[in-house]
Amino acid sequence: MKKPLIGLTTLIDEEQDSYWMLPLYTQAVARSGGVPVILPPLSDTSGAASAVDALDGLLFTGGHDIDPNYYGEERHSSIGKISAERDVSEFLLMKEAAAADKPVFCICRGFQLLNVFFGGTLYQDLPSQYATGIRHNQEKPYDEPVHAVSVTGGSPLFRIAEAREFRVNSRHHQAVKEVGEGLSVMAVSEDGLVEAAFAPGYSFLMGIQWHPEHMFEQDEISRKLFSAFIEVCK
Repeated sequence: MKKPLIGLTTLIDEEQDSYWMLPLYTQAVARSGGVPVILPPLSDTSGAASAVDALDGLLFTGGHDIDPNYYGEERHSSIGKISAERDVSEFLLMKEAAAADKPVFCICRGFQLLNVFFGGTLYQDLPSQYATGIRHNQEKPYDEPVHAVSVTGGSPLFRIAEAREFRVNSRHHQAVKEVGEGLSVMAVSEDGLVEAAFAPGYSFLMGIQWHPEHMFEQDEISRKLFSAFIEVCK
């Protein structure tokens, strides 16, 4: 059987003038039965549409903060690095993927971008905007779970994980604030932050805030997430 082609949004290092990719993403896709294709940033609709048409699914990866102009806010003093090039490309890709109903799996920044695409907003900096005793931006090792998430029964995440609660790792200083219209929450953390959501009516359009690529080796639920995504892409 032909393996599905999975487009991965690239990371950008403006200081080094380079595009790059963390191998854990590509390894997780490959070991789950897909062929990872690293996508350079795209700047026009026709390019994004052509890329989406050629792919069987898209994985939106972690990375830069999203420019708050996309959700109608001024930049907070503690916002991290922003890549205008990446923002433009990923919103174009998300638009084309949703229109074509291509399977889309969003991780960390990718989940935040999904929420903003559907009209939601973000906490620009959790330490200064959301009081909590939970570590959401852990230090190494990144494959260690640091907090629990509670899963909505009957949701796609519940069907994949087959669990109402499990523990996850966490590497983010931004998070979903107002949930985008058309998205349904699938999981929340112990302090009430939205940790996963999906768009009903699509074949597979979902995002999670944690990093299953880091926990792929030792965590069954992380492997189930990638496997479920790749299966829909076949």
